[in-house]
Amino acid sequence: MKIEYRRNLPHLQYVGATFFITFCLKGSLPTEVVRRLIEEHQYTLRQIQQPSQNETANEHKRYFAKIDGILDRCQSGYNWLQNPVIAEIVAEKIKSYDGEKYDLIAYCIMPNHVHLVVDSSIQLEGLDGNIQAIDRNYEQLFTVLQQIKGNTYQANKVLGRSGAFWQPESYDHVVRNDQELKNIINYTLQNPVKAGLVPDWRDWPFSFLNERTYGL
Repeated sequence: MKIEYRRNLPHLQYVGATFFITFCLKGSLPTEVVRRLIEEHQYTLRQIQQPSQNETANEHKRYFAKIDGILDRCQSGYNWLQNPVIAEIVAEKIKSYDGEKYDLIAYCIMPNHVHLVVDSSIQLEGLDGNIQAIDRNYEQLFTVLQQIKGNTYQANKVLGRSGAFWQPESYDHVVRNDQELKNIINYTLQNPVKAGLVPDWRDWPFSFLNERTYGL
């Protein structure tokens, strides 16, 4: 089952799915660059004739990768998350929902963005199989992300500022199989290594892996 909602782009929210999510600080993605990428993405989707689920998913994946590439180069906006106090605030908020709204698989908090891998199927446990998962007994991914991103007053207090902290849009991708999950976990954890911040992902203080279940 899937639920569709829109902000700048459509997001397919598969109930009980495993998700790879990226969200970033306000201003980390230049407005003009995002506008161009969205236009290219929407154009490509329109050009797919008799679109299959795989073709559509692959295009979403390519778009997601372009956004990630811009963020990894860290050429725009603020780097507030490189402050250990602020990174810890975000990490604690992410961990606070583990075992309740999702099973936390992995995350990496970079200087200007966050990668998060979660399994939302935990919310379906205990539900009658004949009862459709709806808003009153299942929180969709975008609602959970709003809660994570909404608790930023502490970060702003540390910075001595006010106003928006996060970019409104988040970028999510449904993980389709075990091999893809393994690749995504590796990508997430290797982010600080690829950026030249540490020689080994284990040296990055704001990465996490549920090694008991998903050890590499």
